[in-house]
Amino acid sequence: MMMMMMMMVAPRWVLFDDNNENASSRIARRTTRSTSAGVFAFASASDVGDEDDDDDEHENASSNDAFHTEVTTLYDPNTSGVFGFQSSEQFKEKVMEMRDVWVVQFIAPGCQPCKDMAPSFSRAALSLKSMNIKFGAIDIAGNEDLGRSMQISRVPAIVGFGGKKTWNPYRKIAQKLSNEYRGDALTARALREFAVKNLPDDEVERIDSIDELKNVVSDDVPTLVYVTDKSETPSMLKALAWNQKNRIRVVEVTYDSSTDDLLPTPVLPGLEAHEDEEDAVKLVLYKDADLTKKPILFDGESMSKDEVFAFAGKHLGPEVGDLEVEVIRNKKDGEKSSDGEKKEEEEENKYDSSLFIEKQPKSFEQDVMEKKEAVVVMFTKRTDECSLKVEEAIDAFVKLQFQAELYEYVVNRDGTDISNAVKLAETQTMGKFPNKEDCFSLMYYPFSDNKEDDESYPFEVSEDNPVNDANLKAWMYENTPDIVLRLSQDNLDQYLATDPFTPKCVLFSQKDDTPGMYKTLAANFKDDFHFGFFQAEDKNDPNLQKFNIPKLPAVQLLFINPAITPQQEASGNVQMNSAPFPGPMNYIYLRQWLMEAKNQIKKKDEAKSPGKVVPPPHVATQKEFHDECESKGGLCAIAFIPGTSSSSQSMFEDRVERAFEAAKLTSGRPFTWIIVDPIVQKTFARAFDVLPHNSPTVTVLQPRKGRYATMSGSFDPRELAKHCELVLNGKTRTFMIQDVPKIIDGGESEDENDYEPEEPIEEEFDLSDIMGEETDDATLGLTRAELAELERKKEEEELAEAERIKEEEKKQQKSSGKKKKKKGKKKKKKEEL
Repeated sequence: MMMMMMMMVAPRWVLFDDNNENASSRIARRTTRSTSAGVFAFASASDVGDEDDDDDEHENASSNDAFHTEVTTLYDPNTSGVFGFQSSEQFKEKVMEMRDVWVVQFIAPGCQPCKDMAPSFSRAALSLKSMNIKFGAIDIAGNEDLGRSMQISRVPAIVGFGGKKTWNPYRKIAQKLSNEYRGDALTARALREFAVKNLPDDEVERIDSIDELKNVVSDDVPTLVYVTDKSETPSMLKALAWNQKNRIRVVEVTYDSSTDDLLPTPVLPGLEAHEDEEDAVKLVLYKDADLTKKPILFDGESMSKDEVFAFAGKHLGPEVGDLEVEVIRNKKDGEKSSDGEKKEEEEENKYDSSLFIEKQPKSFEQDVMEKKEAVVVMFTKRTDECSLKVEEAIDAFVKLQFQAELYEYVVNRDGTDISNAVKLAETQTMGKFPNKEDCFSLMYYPFSDNKEDDESYPFEVSEDNPVNDANLKAWMYENTPDIVLRLSQDNLDQYLATDPFTPKCVLFSQKDDTPGMYKTLAANFKDDFHFGFFQAEDKNDPNLQKFNIPKLPAVQLLFINPAITPQQEASGNVQMNSAPFPGPMNYIYLRQWLMEAKNQIKKKDEAKSPGKVVPPPHVATQKEFHDECESKGGLCAIAFIPGTSSSSQSMFEDRVERAFEAAKLTSGRPFTWIIVDPIVQKTFARAFDVLPHNSPTVTVLQPRKGRYATMSGSFDPRELAKHCELVLNGKTRTFMIQDVPKIIDGGESEDENDYEPEEPIEEEFDLSDIMGEETDDATLGLTRAELAELERKKEEEELAEAERIKEEEKKQQKSSGKKKKKKGKKKKKKEEL
């Protein structure tokens, strides 16, 4: 279902219609049904429950089973070539504990890109069936533990798994390593090329001399020999060597075809020399180690994989039983694993859990303190005495996956202290851990732009407060900052009109307080959405009818069509859409729904942006400012972004990316974008009314005329682009600056702060000299707040005037009626006389 409402810019965003309805009323009035793919909704909707999810009341088997049908909907188990996993346990059994090579697609309910790529994924699976590369798909909804352990942050995610395990000496576990597909193309060909890269590449032996053949052939198994001048082993030979291990050996003899020899291809033992290079034999099979015998020649018409497999299949050695998964160890001098080590691997793998990602103490600042995202840190002792307690604590976090990053720092392994980790734990826990009694310690670092200035919160374990799902939720939710705006009938319309280009996520519920799960969701998506909470009186609350909400709790996403251009935005008439969340109130479903919405909006933004837009350069010298801004003509958009000396690296990179997105949105217009640090170049920044407290922001400057307009508002790419358009169209008042201060090469020292910016000179006609256009709108240049107040007063005056006229008309009508009556009476008296 999609709901629409009209919005106008004048230049502030105002919600209105002909009947003077408020915005929320009009949403209900304009409700229509839609099956458009542009709505962010799951493909299979489940009923929304009556309560919020703090106690997981909706994580029942029926709803999960409904969402698991997503896999079988996409892939027919009989014809697609794709295996549909029904649980994370089944996935681990078939993929992680067997020697098959797998390519797995991780999907989620309603993921449109997952559906779009399904035909290509199926074609790739069918084309590689003969190479025994298996393809599978699994729904991460209901398998959150698997999504976390695989570090799946988006869907669809395509992940490859080789046939061998790798031994981790630090965690003392052996597990398959994953390899995520990062390519842009989702064609069958691209997926095939990715799939074959997961084949083991050490099963085919490469030699560069015929004399070395005697060292690799044997009487135990036949040897397939391929002569080649290529630098890479063909994938079909890798697949053959892996799938038929211990039944055939595959060897490549390499040679240099760029030599001056007329016949560079070497002659294999047992064969006669060839007289023509085209007659050279390149694929043979030796049944045993006797190289004096003539080998069996390849009898196929072409070197296709089917014919090569058929040729090898006729000469395989005796069958062998099921092979165990091999473990790769970094051993010196070819040292092999002992039986004791293999047993240790098996024991360690039993309680391997990847919910928590093990981190090194040296990267704590970067991994935890410099991250905006919420992080739970577990300091652990990985000893025999503590292993069970640690694993039980880790398992308690299964339902809290994705709500925070989960990191583990091991302070003691097998009785040996890890000094750097011990020091870190002592510092972070205020000396409470490590100690003799406890096996682990938990710390929570909530979402924050600057964790250095904020508190961390320990989990106090006791008999009354054991480590379980409910207590962990209470601990995290209590200490998560509440950035959700409380909504009511009084501020709802204002909320919808404020910063309209940032999508808004609104929860409607009967709860008194914002649910902890929703607070966490808001913190993790803070940079992409605005979050609101509307407390309904009951299920019959008239406001619910306005938003067409049949049940509580309910979540709706309000957003402006991302296909709208900045020029259309600046002109005024746009539509705001509303998409209801159809899934159960569970964090994993809500998270995936918002990620899908975010990705669709981003894709449409990118689709309307030209492919080649240069990122705004960082200007740090006067020459760079002249070259990048003053000398290029037109309008210069200066993004004032504080550098890493005054903000975190991640925050700085995010702001730079936003400026780049705004540059894309304004491409093709007369704007040149640059980035200046207002902290380092404070005199330059203050000349444009930019101070540390109001940055980051953007100033549009016309260097030739010395006029500028500095934006106030959120540092959102669409808002930045809109500001540029308003300046270009003469709908924002500009100010004159007599002399633009120079950029100080290398930045200013602390004592260079005696510059006082001159009072800006207001222009009566906005940008008339810049663009050669005159404007006579008296409201130009007013801020949104000023425009809102002006419109409110104007509306009050119009209403008052209308009331006054109405009263005057009533008085006139009454007066006129009395006079008519008097005249009638006089006339009647005359007639009687």
